[in-house]
Amino acid sequence: MTTEPTNDAHIAGRRVHYGDFYGLNELPDVPLFAVYGNCQAESLRVLLHGALAGEWHGVRLPPVHELTEQDLPHLHTLLPRLSLFVTQPVAAGYRGLPLGNNDVLPRLADDARIVRIPVMRWTALMPTLAIVRAPGVGDPPVAPYHDLRVLTAAARGESTVELTSPTPEAVWAAREESLRQLRVRQDAHHALDAASILDAAGPNAVHVINHPGNGVLTEVAAAILAEAGLSATVPDPRRVLLGGIRAPIYASTLEVLGHDPDDLIGGPHDDWIIHGEHIPEQDIAAEHLRWYAQNPSVVTAGLARHEQLISRLGLDGGLRR
Repeated sequence: MTTEPTNDAHIAGRRVHYGDFYGLNELPDVPLFAVYGNCQAESLRVLLHGALAGEWHGVRLPPVHELTEQDLPHLHTLLPRLSLFVTQPVAAGYRGLPLGNNDVLPRLADDARIVRIPVMRWTALMPTLAIVRAPGVGDPPVAPYHDLRVLTAAARGESTVELTSPTPEAVWAAREESLRQLRVRQDAHHALDAASILDAAGPNAVHVINHPGNGVLTEVAAAILAEAGLSATVPDPRRVLLGGIRAPIYASTLEVLGHDPDDLIGGPHDDWIIHGEHIPEQDIAAEHLRWYAQNPSVVTAGLARHEQLISRLGLDGGLRR
């Protein structure tokens, strides 16, 4: 993932896109709010801005993983002006910068309202999909996610992998583990209950494990408004907010979870859909196997991070202990 601008044109375009943040635009004389976090944060800002149109103004922030040391003065100037600050958990010293919640919250005005929301990840619909981070290594090619079927094949030294549908036991294991982890994170950070919203959302809960569908985002936005004591209705954004990448969702997985496959918008699909292009998951698996061979530290990190889930999915056969 590229986290910093790389050329003058990109920097100029970025400053215009985040013109409110960089002080290029005159902000309206209404209460200001911002949503602090990853790509989910900006989608929630869009919904909240629509709900509060004319009464509040939502300041578009760069995602926290893109903030640089040069951005800190702009962030410090904005924070005291906010009347509402919605934030995902950000650790102290994130990316070596004072961007953690403990760093930024003290800079808010004493009367600012604060609403904490979790980082939403939901694997029930795509049980073998995972996020893996290894120091100094970016995302795998084509689809920037990891399939534990492929990662474990790489760990066994296999040059090919057959992507069979997860068993019913594996589907339920992924759903239970996803729900457990999200509730643990919510409780730890005293955040809103997004887990229940995701669990009740059915086949359209997410497009990929960390990109919720519009229905989930709308309900979370409504919960934010309620928590902040604001009475407003979240309007339809009239576009799919986080649908640029869509992971395969099998009909068999939906059926195990008790969902009607016909209720999935666009229907079940074995392909990845990336910016409208269908790419067979077997093609991406082959690309990722080659990439893992060049980046074995990612395989090691993935096995360690997801050891319990790999076992519950029945993917641990032949792995070294």
